[in-house]
Amino acid sequence: MVRMTRLHLVLRGAAALSLALGGFGLGTTALGADGPAPVLVGHIDGEINPITARYVDRVVSDGESDNAAAVVFVIDTPGGLIDSTYQITARFLATRVPIVTFVAPAGARAASAGTFITMAGHVAAMAPATNIGAAHPVDSSGGDIQGDLRLKAENDAVAHIVNIAKTRGRNEQWAEDAVRKSVSARVDEAVAMKIVDLQANDVSDLLTKIDGRTVTTSAGSVTLATKNAPVVDDGQNPFETLLHFVVDPQIAVLLFTLGTYGLIFELSNPGLIFPGIIGVIAIILALFSFGTLDANGAGVALMVFALLLFVAEIKVQAHGLLTAGGVAALLIGLIIVFPPFRPTFPGVRQSVEPLVVIFVVGLTAIFFGVALRTALRPLPVVSGASLLVGAIGVAKTDIAPRGIAHVAGEDWTVVSEGGDVPKGGAVRVKRVDSVRLIVEPARGAEGKGAA
Repeated sequence: MVRMTRLHLVLRGAAALSLALGGFGLGTTALGADGPAPVLVGHIDGEINPITARYVDRVVSDGESDNAAAVVFVIDTPGGLIDSTYQITARFLATRVPIVTFVAPAGARAASAGTFITMAGHVAAMAPATNIGAAHPVDSSGGDIQGDLRLKAENDAVAHIVNIAKTRGRNEQWAEDAVRKSVSARVDEAVAMKIVDLQANDVSDLLTKIDGRTVTTSAGSVTLATKNAPVVDDGQNPFETLLHFVVDPQIAVLLFTLGTYGLIFELSNPGLIFPGIIGVIAIILALFSFGTLDANGAGVALMVFALLLFVAEIKVQAHGLLTAGGVAALLIGLIIVFPPFRPTFPGVRQSVEPLVVIFVVGLTAIFFGVALRTALRPLPVVSGASLLVGAIGVAKTDIAPRGIAHVAGEDWTVVSEGGDVPKGGAVRVKRVDSVRLIVEPARGAEGKGAA
């Protein structure tokens, strides 16, 4: 238990550090202090996750620090994570700047988590042909929650959304039904039932219609002056966009797999550099995603253990035993890394798809199976392997004790048994070991037969 807790802390720390680096120097363009107060326009698109919550907090903070006339969030989302949704609504309820939520453009929706967020705005609006609702909690795989956990998650969500509706003066009964019965409403129904305040065609039309309304923020009563206010788009910066894409269970697993292959290629062929760089970056991004999504520590540990076993297979002749153990650890890790019964809102799956598990494990097993078969297969006699013994070559990389050498017109993976050889040094082939050469320093032979 202590080890798993420490692993969670490490993953959460990595996530926090990456977010801090992302926010540093990448915020929105500073707004001038002169002239009328601006209106900031943010965008909540796609799944609601911790990066969305962090982005919303940044935009609201920008609005507060710049004394914005209002902050408008254009919403089009199928839903998202409960914790991230509650962080956003809590920020809206406690903000000092007026928040305007706008389900747009035409055809957009504020489903499940989007319902909570839309209703939490001081002013809520919808564009034509949009809808809102269907906010019943589900488990992380998208299925119905069973047993006492269903009742607990449902009651908690009802209490939260009813509090939002009561605070903003919206339809409390409909809000409860949206959670318990998954009801939805078209824009005309939403306006008539006081789920939202008005319908608007676009942001410009919205700002004209809400001008002069009075809302109450945590700083007191505010009269909106939005009709002639300058509009500043405050979308996600490139780093936030990247992190929002990465923080997805499927992407995290694929990144971890890509990183594993990159490191294996680098360790198998020292000096290539590029696969190693890509591998490390991919694994770091995967660990960031796991930490941000509060992945199961045991699952992450098993996946890392699988990586170590795969690397060990390259260094130790275990005749496939390490690979078999790695594949088993990877399979178990992928299954348990995201618990299947964690409550969330519809529109997001916080679990690894079975097809992704099958693809990753199957591809890894095939990859190492082929590699192992190749490594165990002796070189055919016609290859001239026997002629290589005694040949002189040149080290293309530092050999310490593994590296790359150019021998008999080809580049070979070599292992030195007689000491390290610097790049450019001469080596002599002692014997052939499968698809690699065992060499020794060829002192005094530099330049001889090293073609």
